[in-house]
Amino acid sequence: MAHAPNSQIFLFDPNHADRQSLALDPFETDVLRVARYLCQTHEDPDTQCWMQAFMEAEQCFPPPFGATIAHAISIALTALQSARGGVFSYLRVSDPLADTSITQEERYFVEVLRGLRTGDVAHVRSVALLLCQGGASDAFLGAMERLCIITGDVRQPRFQY
Repeated sequence: MAHAPNSQIFLFDPNHADRQSLALDPFETDVLRVARYLCQTHEDPDTQCWMQAFMEAEQCFPPPFGATIAHAISIALTALQSARGGVFSYLRVSDPLADTSITQEERYFVEVLRGLRTGDVAHVRSVALLLCQGGASDAFLGAMERLCIITGDVRQPRFQY
């Protein structure tokens, strides 16, 4: 899949006035948006945001990949939830800061995605360890890698899921 130029998004941390910039490409931005809908579904199942996640994916990603990519993101978030001991901090898509900000956990999530796409396995492992709060991260990494296999960014799997 082709990727367009990067957009700027800032680390959101209510405890720090410091904002760090992170350049996301459109694919990363779209994955983050779908992930936010799915996180909201986990937090508040009655919202049924999973439907919005799948509709968003169908609009963002070229056919026939939309639903497949949304499903892969869902599997990755489920694996992440199993590995973490604490809550995954995210911004709801409806939050006024969502288009310009990112939480630390979302940043780690995007860094794992980016590292898998670029082949930076050492960085991926260390960031996944932080994101999974020291928990077993292989299932999460395998699920994220599956997403990158779907898009053609990864050809040879390294992680089991």
